[in-house]
Amino acid sequence: MDPDSDSSDDDMVRRLPMFVRITPIAEEEDQRAYAGDYEDHASTSASREGSNIVINLTDPGLLDCPICCEPLTVPVFQCDQNGHIACSLCCGKIKNKCPFCACPIGSNRCRAIEKVVESSTTPCQNSKYGCNIPVAYNKKNEHEKTCECAPCSCPYIGCNFASSAKLLYRHFSNVHLDSATSFHYDNYNDGLSFPIILKKNDNFLVVREKDSGTLFILYNRTEVLGNVVTVCCIQPSFMNDFIYVLLVTNEESSLKFRSVTRSTPSLQVDGPSPTSFLLIPSEFFNSSGQAKIDVSIRCKW
Repeated sequence: MDPDSDSSDDDMVRRLPMFVRITPIAEEEDQRAYAGDYEDHASTSASREGSNIVINLTDPGLLDCPICCEPLTVPVFQCDQNGHIACSLCCGKIKNKCPFCACPIGSNRCRAIEKVVESSTTPCQNSKYGCNIPVAYNKKNEHEKTCECAPCSCPYIGCNFASSAKLLYRHFSNVHLDSATSFHYDNYNDGLSFPIILKKNDNFLVVREKDSGTLFILYNRTEVLGNVVTVCCIQPSFMNDFIYVLLVTNEESSLKFRSVTRSTPSLQVDGPSPTSFLLIPSEFFNSSGQAKIDVSIRCKW
């Protein structure tokens, strides 16, 4: 079979009703009849928008590789005899032998399915959290890894609210404002800081930037040599980090620490495992078990 011939494309579309058959629909009657042909499969329906044919997949899994069950991406290959398909990664894993019929696979492209995959869109899985970007089906995983609407959880203990970072910040500002220390960014690097009182046995403190509502967690863990302190930002893990500076003093000494926040979508009650942290010796805590820390946070970008 010639993978580049137009006739092979048409043949493959006709031979794969398990996916989507795309045919010209000239009349409304034809359109209704077309949709009715697949009603029993409960997998597709068709409609017209101007000169385009719109196909709705009630089972988006139809465009997944039948071997790895991941969304198909171009190139898509078909076995030489029976038209079974597989993604390019799976062709290598199965050593170019079709697992369904044992025919060779990996040399013939399935152009018909490639066209369907490239022209299909699907909602982002974060649509319920505010993402309204129509995503190409074969780019779905790629988009969702960097979707700014990925859910983040409220750090207030006992609150189950989860949404995009933007909506989470709004929720926290409206419902839990008094539970956090508010501050302004030191974006001009002029030493703008704010004080917090850290108790020796505190697990964490929440701080909130006043203008953007961005939430940060100052984690505290007691160790043999002192208290380990680090700062994280509540946001999707791929987003830009922030620079923070911690300054702790007592009557005789001072400690200054500068690092970069880690991004995390939720509060980690037991605290993260930081690669960099401020170690505060016990002598920096007063008789009441408290230490004053001056904190400065600014954008890294």
